[in-house]
Amino acid sequence: MGMKRILFLAEGATMAHFVRPLALAEACAGLPYEVHFYAPARFSPYLKGKKFTPGELAAMPGEQFLENVAKGRPMYPREVLRQYVLDDRALIQRLRPDLVVGDMRLTLPIAARLEGVPAAVMMNAYWSPWAVKRCIVPELPLTRVIPPRILGPLYRAAEPLGYRMHTGQMNQVRLEFGLPPLAPDLRRMYTEGDHVLYADIPEFVPTPGAPSTHRHIGICEWTSPSAKPEWWDRMAADPKPKVWVTLGSSGPLRVMPALLRALSRLPVAVILSTSGRDVPAVTPGAFVAPLLPFTETAAVANVVVSHGGSGGLYPAMLAGTPVLGIPSNADQHLSTATLAANGAGLGVRVEEANEQKLHNALEKLLFEPQYKQEAQRWGSIFAKYDSGAMFRQFLSDVL
Repeated sequence: MGMKRILFLAEGATMAHFVRPLALAEACAGLPYEVHFYAPARFSPYLKGKKFTPGELAAMPGEQFLENVAKGRPMYPREVLRQYVLDDRALIQRLRPDLVVGDMRLTLPIAARLEGVPAAVMMNAYWSPWAVKRCIVPELPLTRVIPPRILGPLYRAAEPLGYRMHTGQMNQVRLEFGLPPLAPDLRRMYTEGDHVLYADIPEFVPTPGAPSTHRHIGICEWTSPSAKPEWWDRMAADPKPKVWVTLGSSGPLRVMPALLRALSRLPVAVILSTSGRDVPAVTPGAFVAPLLPFTETAAVANVVVSHGGSGGLYPAMLAGTPVLGIPSNADQHLSTATLAANGAGLGVRVEEANEQKLHNALEKLLFEPQYKQEAQRWGSIFAKYDSGAMFRQFLSDVL
């Protein structure tokens, strides 16, 4: 028998959906598998020199995905989903993999089933139907006018309709390809697959009662090959507490003026990652770079400020550093709520992120020791899980 072939599909919605499968693909190095990794062209600089075969995956621009989410529209229009199915089927027919692994490639279960190939989908465990269900109003045009706490009861009543809208596009496409519809539940759509790989650990996000085809595989840690800037040693030697602001490629830049004003009132050194974006009103004296090595920077920081998504929270906690999340979309809200519930950080909604609220939250995280203690405790638990080893065990089990 020849080597088993694994195909990874990394959707282009956000950076997290690229780096998680990339971490797993890299964990296959040295194993008797033929690995193919397909991702949107904008990620190609990160795929040079890898020990697998890269390829370009056609995908809707991430900016369009984020705009759809922000405006309360379906994440992917039906015509995009239909084309995804056709593209995925063509790729599977050409490569004939023994297993396809996808992160946020929601059409993969359709294409894989039609082609008779098992599919493993990656998702955060807080989206699992077996996790604690949190109903949080995401940022919507209406929440900028009416406080979310007032909209809460109305949103809880309307949430099933919202789920039905998002799953409706997918179900229409499933019917077109002769597959039965899914339950009108976003969590079911996110976890549709022969196997579900939760990019989490079971202590942090338990999923009691989940089927055996669902498993936690750790946080899929991956560090960008970013060089330390020339100011690194000066920053590390600065005796003041350090706050690292890293909103990534999708965080809300409109909060930066209020955030920087709040930081200017605190006795801290500010580290800022811009991700190549035009950040307004940068504080004089701040340590600024486009990208920084995440784990090392989080380790020297006293607090990390992020958009609240798991891609920014988990590496910070692995370093034992508490996080201030400023979430906007539903995924970031769920991630930040899980963080706060586990005591390792706080969240301030983007619509409510004024200078005083941000100052109060930062002051707590910097000077009330329980947040640091909980972040360190969780960091020691996270460190026990080796995503690469867990994924290799999964491959051994299923292949």
